[in-house]
Amino acid sequence: MGRKSRERRQAKKQAIEKKSNSRSSIKLAVLSVLLVGVVAGLVFAYGWSPISGVSEQQNDSQTADLPPLSSKGKPIRGWHDMANIPKQVRGYTLAKDQPQADVVVQPFNRDLGFVGSRDVVNLTYRVVNEGNEDLVIDSVVTSCGCTTGELSHNIIPPGHRADLNVRFDVGFHKMERGEQVVRIVWLKTNDPDTPVAIARLTATVQ
Repeated sequence: MGRKSRERRQAKKQAIEKKSNSRSSIKLAVLSVLLVGVVAGLVFAYGWSPISGVSEQQNDSQTADLPPLSSKGKPIRGWHDMANIPKQVRGYTLAKDQPQADVVVQPFNRDLGFVGSRDVVNLTYRVVNEGNEDLVIDSVVTSCGCTTGELSHNIIPPGHRADLNVRFDVGFHKMERGEQVVRIVWLKTNDPDTPVAIARLTATVQ
């Protein structure tokens, strides 16, 4: 009887432990579902995202090979100004032996993918002078009030660059999920071939 009694007690104990472990697993699963629900609610209802307010991860594979930063001129800042958007006028050609600036914006476009409706993204473009005359930027203008731009130097010697820092505030306007966004920064230059250079960004609101 003693042996059978011990076996019954041991079997009962194992059953209790198994039931307890099962309850713990159920509780953990319920908590996980609740946590996922809270995060999903923040993302879809309020536009929150884990990357809100941080800078875009730059992916410049040739950072070490960038032209040196200009030390001439001064910083200039730009915003949305309908009255002063540079006109896309046709460029003019200089004589072959006459020096001229040659502006190149790197990259021309940044695709941000999905962004939250309240995100603030900071981007950097490189404005490079590949010509043989100083590149002069007269103005910086953006296509929307949600976007501002600041150029580190408005005079860029040949073989040098200036950094264009762009701030895109997604929450500046109320946007719907799935809405596709295109924003442009115009740079008025003295490059006869490209009197208005463009830095562009695209994104989809989640």
